[in-house]
Amino acid sequence: MLAHTNEKPVLPEGFEFLPVKRSIAIKKEKENKEQYMDLLLEADPSKDMINNYLKNGELFVLTYKDDVACIAVVTKIDEDTVELKNIATKKEFRGNGYGKKMLKYLADNYKQKYKKMLVGTTENNIPFYVKQGFDKYEKTIKNFFVDNYDEEIWDGDLHCADMYYYSKDLKKITSKL
Repeated sequence: MLAHTNEKPVLPEGFEFLPVKRSIAIKKEKENKEQYMDLLLEADPSKDMINNYLKNGELFVLTYKDDVACIAVVTKIDEDTVELKNIATKKEFRGNGYGKKMLKYLADNYKQKYKKMLVGTTENNIPFYVKQGFDKYEKTIKNFFVDNYDEEIWDGDLHCADMYYYSKDLKKITSKL
């Protein structure tokens, strides 16, 4: 058993202690948000729509070993509410829980100032968001994708017409980061 001392352990010659860097980091991107356009387009195929919410939204970038793995954009709706407008994980990083980590981070970040986070989604993605705490159905906007996009929107085999809004109560969550 090792005794606690203030002395540094002696390492063999040629070895040194290196600072430990976390392999996952999330930061807010304030400059050059457009550099993430290709990834944003994977979740929303309209550059015009993206530019619209990117202008006033906050963009967050999750990196894994210094590679961009996941991004998200959040906008303020009112004094109590924010909306998740876009979240996208690069293809090679999907299935590793980075989207969930991003959502947990965002909820923890925004719960300091807001009561509720909204998300508008396609029918296929409702179960994912409900599992992440977006468990209150808010509304359906009929023909949202038909009326707001030039091309047909598909999510897997599902032709998307309606947008489904769900919310997460930010005041009843606890941090598990």
